[in-house]
Amino acid sequence: MISNTKRSVHNRHFLFQRHGFTLVEALTVVLIIGIMAGTLGVVYRGLSARSQSPEREAQKLSRWLTNLVTISNRTGRPFLLNCPGNVMRNHIVVTWQNPLQRVIYTSAYGSGFRRHSGTSVESLYSPQWTAMVPTITIRVSRGNVNHYVIVSQSGRVRTSSLPPRQ
Repeated sequence: MISNTKRSVHNRHFLFQRHGFTLVEALTVVLIIGIMAGTLGVVYRGLSARSQSPEREAQKLSRWLTNLVTISNRTGRPFLLNCPGNVMRNHIVVTWQNPLQRVIYTSAYGSGFRRHSGTSVESLYSPQWTAMVPTITIRVSRGNVNHYVIVSQSGRVRTSSLPPRQ
């Protein structure tokens, strides 16, 4: 009987020692989870980059330009919109007047911007006259696919899959 008591005490003591994980086991699990999360992040980023088309980039640029026109109308500050003519760039530069301040819109997913007319001229938006002079059409390209952002003389911004008629 005494030996049974010793055995049960020994078994309880052994079970108590095996509860939980060792530091090495816990670190191994954390490492495996980290590797899996990193792999999924890289795959997800690659999928989202492929899903970005010139049409989506044009819509994003259109919202940005509409926001600039709205801010200009509210504050009374004119701005110059500079888009390259003959060279494809991944950014568009806006220069606010009074005081001078530059804002740059950069393509996030490899699309390029180019003025559709092919000439490099700065367009001025004046909130006093609510007019963009000269009007601008920006070609958004990625590979052989094009989409267009059209800013009218009155500062209205829209997108189109076809360039405007000249």
